[in-house]
Amino acid sequence: MRVVNLSAAEAFESPGHSGVAPRWVQGGPRTPVDRFTVVLSHYEPGGQAEPAAQPAETVYVILSGRLTFESEGDRVPAGPRDTVHFAKGEVRSVTNEGDGPADMLVIRATS
Repeated sequence: MRVVNLSAAEAFESPGHSGVAPRWVQGGPRTPVDRFTVVLSHYEPGGQAEPAAQPAETVYVILSGRLTFESEGDRVPAGPRDTVHFAKGEVRSVTNEGDGPADMLVIRATS
């Protein structure tokens, strides 16, 4: 068993993101997890992830607040307990258009 307390989760910079504070909660460069990563991303109001092709199959789980996802001409808001899936190579953007912060888990395959 491997437990990571949020206070010990490693913060990092994510290219193409602004107003977003990501932390490795499982997986990442300093952990033994090797088939997937789990990142907790905190989006401040106005925070965004620019359009980018997903490097691997990815699932987003919204924990709090609301985020707007755009991909292939679709624009969809998502809130707590909603999930969003992107296939490898699919281009997406994410924006917090609300007045409060939003948190989500990003679960991504590594192979």
